[in-house]
Amino acid sequence: MTVKIPTRFEHILGDDRLSSTPLIVRVIADMKKFEILRRTTEIQGGGILAFLSGSSGCGKTTSVWSASINMSDRFEQVVTVPSTVPLREINIWLEAHIPNRTSKSLLVLMDGREASDDTIGLRQFMASLNQFLRGRPDVIVCWPTTSDDWKKELISIARTVGGNSLTPASADVTISGPAKTSWNDVLERLFIQLDQRLEDLGMDANYISLAVDENSTVGDFLGAVRDAIAARVDLVQISQDLPEILFVVTSTSSVVGESNRLRRAGTMILKAEELVGYSPRSESGKWWQERNQSPQHHLAYVISLFRAKLVTMTPSSVVYSIASYGPEDMREALKEKGVGKSPTNADTTFQSTDFSKFINGSGMNELTSTTKGRTSDSILAGYSFIQSSSSKRHKVINQAICALAEKNVPDFAAGMGRFEVDLGDQDTYADAVIALGDRELHLEFHHLSDAHCRAASIAAYIMKKLRVYSNHYNITPR
Repeated sequence: MTVKIPTRFEHILGDDRLSSTPLIVRVIADMKKFEILRRTTEIQGGGILAFLSGSSGCGKTTSVWSASINMSDRFEQVVTVPSTVPLREINIWLEAHIPNRTSKSLLVLMDGREASDDTIGLRQFMASLNQFLRGRPDVIVCWPTTSDDWKKELISIARTVGGNSLTPASADVTISGPAKTSWNDVLERLFIQLDQRLEDLGMDANYISLAVDENSTVGDFLGAVRDAIAARVDLVQISQDLPEILFVVTSTSSVVGESNRLRRAGTMILKAEELVGYSPRSESGKWWQERNQSPQHHLAYVISLFRAKLVTMTPSSVVYSIASYGPEDMREALKEKGVGKSPTNADTTFQSTDFSKFINGSGMNELTSTTKGRTSDSILAGYSFIQSSSSKRHKVINQAICALAEKNVPDFAAGMGRFEVDLGDQDTYADAVIALGDRELHLEFHHLSDAHCRAASIAAYIMKKLRVYSNHYNITPR
C-alpha cells in the first residue's frame, strides 16, 4: 500500500482519489487580493495580467482555485493554460479555449512557467495578450512566480508593451498562503479522503507538530509528511521484504456483513480500531492494546506494513469448489448430500464473492451485507461438512478453493503456489503463498461455522495471525 500525499494543488487536480474543493483552506487576506483584482478590471474596463509571488509551496496555485470556489458568485471556474503550450502559442490557445464572457470574472492560470530566455517571444506574447484583454474585461490572467528578479522582468516587459493597464500596481500580488495553525487541518482533510489515520502510518500528533514547526510553507510540510510516510511504510516494506496478507474467511451468508464491520470499502483493508473493539478481551486483543501505546507497534501501522486485507466466500462457492477440485472422498460425501460437480455453478458462485472481485481487480466500491436469495439445505449441509473437516483437511480445502480461483482469474497462479508454507519460526505457517500478477499474496484461510460467524471471532483470529506475522518479521516486540 502506497500512500501518496500530494504536495502541490496541481497534484490534487490530477488525482482521481481526491476532491479538490474540501481540501481548500480559505485564506481571507489572499481572497481580498483577488477581489481587488476583479474590481480593478471593472474600473479600467479591461482584463489584466497579474503576477502571484511567494515561496515555492506557499499556495499560489491553490489561491487561484480558492478564489474561484470561495467566491463563486463573482468568479467562474478556473481555466488553466497547459504548461506544454509554447509561450508564443498561448494567445492562440486562449482564443480557442476561453469561454464566452459572462457576468462573472474569469481567472486564467498560467502555471509552471518560471523562466524563459525568449525575450522576443515574451514581448510578442505580451503584445498579443494586451490586445486580447482589452476586449475581455472579465479575464484575469494569473502567472505564479517564485523569483523576484523574473517577476520584475515580466512586469517591466508587460508595462513597456501595455502600460499600467495591462499590469497595474494591484496586479503585483504576494500570496500569504494558509497559516501554520491550519496546516494540520489541511492534512486531516487529505487523510479523510485517502481513508487514512496517523496510526495507519506509524505517526502521532507529536510528529505532525514537529513537522509544522520545522517547515516554512504548507507544501514543504506536506512534503515532509510524504517523506516520513515513505520511510515508515514503503521503505520498511521493501527493506524487510514484508508480504502482502490476504485473509479469506468463509462461512454462511452472514460472513459478508460480519466482515464488513472490520474492513474498509473499496480496498478491503482491515480497520484496526474495529478489530480491537470487537474482540477486546481476547488474548490477541489484549496483546495489541498494549502494543498500541507506541506508534511504531500500533496494530493500524502493522496492517499498513503488511497491506492486510479481508475478503470472504459464501457457502455455495466453497461447496462447489470442493465438488469440482476437492479430494475424491470429499466429493463423494457432497454427492450424498445432493451437491455434485457443476462448472457453471462453481464459476457463478465464485465470481459473486468479494474474494473473486479482489483478485480480478474489479474491487468493491461499497460494502453490502444483504443476502441475495435463500441458500439451499443441500449447500448448507455441504458447507457444514467441509467446515467440520477443515481442522484436519485444511490444506486440501484451500487448494480446491484456489484452483477454482485460478480457473476464473488466470493471473492468480495457484498451480504454481505453495501451501502450508513454513515461515521459519516454530508453528508459524502461511496457508498459501500465491502470485497474483506481479505481486505475491500470503493467504490465510479461516472456515467458520454459522454459530461462530461473528465479527468478534473473525477479529480475534485475524489479530492472532497478525501478531504471529509481526513477531516473525520483528515489527513488534514479543
